[in-house]
Amino acid sequence: MTAAVRPTDVKAVASRWVVSSVAVQFVKSLLLFGSQIALARLLSPADFGVVAMCAPVFGLFALSNDLGLSQAVIQRPSLSTDDSNNVFWINLALGCVLAMTLLALSPAVASFYNDHRVTGVLAALSVLIIVNSLSYQQIALMHRRMDPVPILLIDIAPVLANVVAAITAARLGFGYWSLVTGQLVHTFTAGILAWTLSPFRPARPRALTKTLPLMKFGADLTGLSLATFAATSLSPLVVGRLFGAWEVGLFDRGFKLVSMSFVGFLTPLSRIAETSLARLAADAGEYRQAFLQFSEALILFLTPGLVCLVFMSDYAVLVLYGREWTATSPIVSWFAAASLLAPAGAAATWLFVSQGRTRLMLQCGLIGQGLTVLALVLGLPWGVVGVAVSAAIFSLPIHGVTIWGATRGGPVSLRHFINMLLPIAASIVIAAALVYAVSSELHRLALHPVLALTIGLLTAYLGTGLALCASPPGRRIIGNAWRAAQLIKDGKAAA
Repeated sequence: MTAAVRPTDVKAVASRWVVSSVAVQFVKSLLLFGSQIALARLLSPADFGVVAMCAPVFGLFALSNDLGLSQAVIQRPSLSTDDSNNVFWINLALGCVLAMTLLALSPAVASFYNDHRVTGVLAALSVLIIVNSLSYQQIALMHRRMDPVPILLIDIAPVLANVVAAITAARLGFGYWSLVTGQLVHTFTAGILAWTLSPFRPARPRALTKTLPLMKFGADLTGLSLATFAATSLSPLVVGRLFGAWEVGLFDRGFKLVSMSFVGFLTPLSRIAETSLARLAADAGEYRQAFLQFSEALILFLTPGLVCLVFMSDYAVLVLYGREWTATSPIVSWFAAASLLAPAGAAATWLFVSQGRTRLMLQCGLIGQGLTVLALVLGLPWGVVGVAVSAAIFSLPIHGVTIWGATRGGPVSLRHFINMLLPIAASIVIAAALVYAVSSELHRLALHPVLALTIGLLTAYLGTGLALCASPPGRRIIGNAWRAAQLIKDGKAAA
């Protein structure tokens, strides 16, 4: 896909891709939720805790591997064959160095936790860094071409393989190694599919200096990713150190339940939006319209579900984890509240990436992550629930900084963003009041958790939709959604 492609074509392809991606993510979410239900009944909180203690260290190394080059490849207006080759070899070389470093550090990390099991887990996970580095460029080029079929296949097939492998290993009594086995199978499956479905084959690297602009773009993104990861991963790290594997297991499962409810959709939809907006950057009007419509759709799609989790976390925990995990219910509720602004904050980052303003994105992100660390410090005296409460309180300034920075320049101003957000926010508040009232009544009736959670979700989404229909700005948003649906229908007919 090049810059010469018409805006209507870009939006049509993106709209169809979004629909396919949402369908795949629903299937993926069902698989992940189903696996969590099964694994929570086969493994103990301590099993999850061992892997959760390794996650911050492994994630830090994994994030450093790509150097943000995948997003740089997608955003760059023109990309040469030499650029693609160089990016591949840079990723692979760095991956080998990082994997060996992680392997060497694993005994020290185990000593920090005073848990010898950490050494073996980190040693096994270090292999994944090399495997991932072999497929980053293939997948980035698929996104650049806006080729959804292989991308969606790579998104769903490894998850299925992960679920089957992890549950099988857990049933065979492998304990925490079941979770590691699932991750290994996931990564190897994704790597094999990437090489099978991508026509790109690396040649010898040449003219490395020409790749410097890509590396500069990626360095800012990597800096922000590392800062974000360090700030968010500090919580399980400190909780594990202070309270032990059991508490960090509860904390990890509570956080994961919330993140699984929206991150699985947020990540691929953000990649689609960034790719499409980068193609529309030359036309300010088309860019603004596409951004606002993408943002409206994302926020309306994800936020009502989070509202339901805020007030009905106990039902969600019972359905997914079982009664022995009820202690994690308040953690889920407060983390859901902390995530209510996450879709809007993610939409703001699209502006940074698609316009190439990664340095300002890094600066705003560092401020936000500093606030995240402050929230952790202030919440720790009240235990794991206190950390979740503090995260909810600080979510407004954290995401507010991102939105303010993203709208300082470019076709989308802060006024445009707020005008888009206000009618949606009003409808969400009304839906929240309805969910709270329904939740209180459902607790009195003592319905089955599955039925109660279903009623809560329907109340959240129907309440949001009806509230939007009650105002002219809300009806405009509904109209935009209808036009997007027609665009998809017309595109399919033309195909």
